[in-house]
Amino acid sequence: MPALQLTDVKLTPDVLREWWQRQDEQYDPLEELLRLERMLSQLERQHGLDSAEFYHRFQSGEMGDDLTYVRWAGQYQLYLNLKQAISASLRLVVT
Repeated sequence: MPALQLTDVKLTPDVLREWWQRQDEQYDPLEELLRLERMLSQLERQHGLDSAEFYHRFQSGEMGDDLTYVRWAGQYQLYLNLKQAISASLRLVVT
């Protein structure tokens, strides 16, 4: 069955609920972590700066508020949160 495209139908609560359910079923946290790592690596190459160092500078106000930097900071925070959640889940499985 082809994926539901939200632009193809009238948005109703039932349609949105079905779309979110499919998204949830297809979500793979490890794939998302890898996707974020690829995005971060690209930004690091473009700006010649490690994401951890960038984030530290961004948090201290040294980087300004350019939209690119705001997005980079958000993606790095998502990466850290997801990495922590995966690690916590693995610890539960191991113990």
